[in-house]
Amino acid sequence: MTDNDSLLIEQFEVKLRKLMDLYENLKCRNRMLEEQLAGKDAQISGLTARLNELEQSYSNLKQSKVLEVSGHDLDSTKHRIAGLVREIDHCIELLNTK
Repeated sequence: MTDNDSLLIEQFEVKLRKLMDLYENLKCRNRMLEEQLAGKDAQISGLTARLNELEQSYSNLKQSKVLEVSGHDLDSTKHRIAGLVREIDHCIELLNTK
């Protein structure tokens, strides 16, 4: 083997070692990124569940506010119901007379 061949083989070995080091570094980085991604996926799942809980809670709160009647609203509602009952009674009387 000539000196030139030996030099080429040495250069090839050096480049091959560098390539192997780069491969190991990238493999480690990839593993780290996969772990981060799994953590983010778990975080997203938790936040999605929390969002669903809060939306349900908000919906329940809105429904309870609709059903909640204050003193003034109670009187107003009673008057409206009494008026509707009078109208229904009037309609029934009209139907009975015909």
